[in-house]
Amino acid sequence: MKTKLLASLSIGAAAMLSTAPAHALFINVVNDPDPANTLVSALFGANSGINVVAGSASFVGRTTVGQEQSATYTNFNLSPNSGPGATITNPNGILLTTGNANLPTSNTTNSYSNALSQPGTGSNAQLSALSGQSTHDQNYLTFEFTVEAGFNAILANFVFASDEFPTQTVTDIFGFFVDGINYAFFPGGALVSNIPQANFQNNPVGADGYPIEYNGLTTSLLVQGLLDPTLTTHTLTIAIADTSDNIYDSAVFIGGLRAGTGSGGGIINPVPEPSILGLLGVGLAGLGALRARRRKD
Repeated sequence: MKTKLLASLSIGAAAMLSTAPAHALFINVVNDPDPANTLVSALFGANSGINVVAGSASFVGRTTVGQEQSATYTNFNLSPNSGPGATITNPNGILLTTGNANLPTSNTTNSYSNALSQPGTGSNAQLSALSGQSTHDQNYLTFEFTVEAGFNAILANFVFASDEFPTQTVTDIFGFFVDGINYAFFPGGALVSNIPQANFQNNPVGADGYPIEYNGLTTSLLVQGLLDPTLTTHTLTIAIADTSDNIYDSAVFIGGLRAGTGSGGGIINPVPEPSILGLLGVGLAGLGALRARRRKD
């Protein structure tokens, strides 16, 4: 029995190593005739409790082949090829950018930008009002919805990434507007942009870090927006744009949209999942304890 248990622990430890997060992010750019509904369909988690009002979805973003500004994505599971950095996972969903959604799988430049050679999509009024600055290269999705009984909020997980990080003081900005109110604020109250730098994982060019273009990216963050109790039909707008200029691109990966209950809106710090190394440590500790017991026997 002891031998079988030892073998089981050994296999478990090996399995933890073999199931370490893989670099499996798959991006499917959106250039079809109905981008709004394609993106809406990809945004939701299972059993979301949210019902989209038919015909209400609206989208602004480039869909020209080779210049696609938006995409759907699956298997967001990124960790550095080498060096420090958290493993970042995010539910399947949609990608909105201020440039091009067809991203390189390594960080190739400190100034990734596709806006200079492509037609812009204009200013976003909500983000301009939020930031107090002019905005450019807007990319947004908006739709109306209802929720099932008992829910008073909606939630989604997102990762914000930017080539404005860490050197640029000009910021790109992301908004998560529920019934006209933005709930995308970092803990501490800052707008979701390339600052404060403490919110980001560093991904410098040439460091063989995260297999994605951007110089910095957040971990997966959970945003909650409260529903206006005076309304029966609600509105969600997810938007990103450049501020002040149209260079140095940024992106938001957002998915797992679902209804929920809560007493406050904003970014909720989720309880961190155990790391692979932490789980491995538990397994190895169990092996050590079992061996010590066998010696005593």
